[in-house]
Amino acid sequence: MAAEWVDSKQFAAAYDTNLALLTETRDYLQRNLARGQPATDDPIAKLTATREASRLTALLAETMSWLLLNKAVNNSEVPLDALLEEAAALCVNIGARDEDAPEIVPDLPQDLEELYSKSLELFVAVRVILANARSAAN
Repeated sequence: MAAEWVDSKQFAAAYDTNLALLTETRDYLQRNLARGQPATDDPIAKLTATREASRLTALLAETMSWLLLNKAVNNSEVPLDALLEEAAALCVNIGARDEDAPEIVPDLPQDLEELYSKSLELFVAVRVILANARSAAN
């Protein structure tokens, strides 16, 4: 079964946004955490920023993996059931509904907070794509 939604502008935008956010997050990590920075001497704040940057990286990587799986379904390389199965795990992490989305931890460095805000917008688009996949399965 072809995944027609993969050819939509909405899917292309989500894919491009995810890729851009992965790149921005990598750049953030190189700029800040790889050099032992966040701009504070507070070890708890540094630990929180490091944990949240890692969590964001994992969420974006998982989302990109799921988007790539959509392309594989569209190319008849993977069955739709596998996509929907993976979607269940993805929804646990990005939230099945907008109100279930990951919360932004307070007092993060501004750059990291902006990356999280952008990722929450991406997750909304991914949930719409998931709804399209689920309705194609019915």
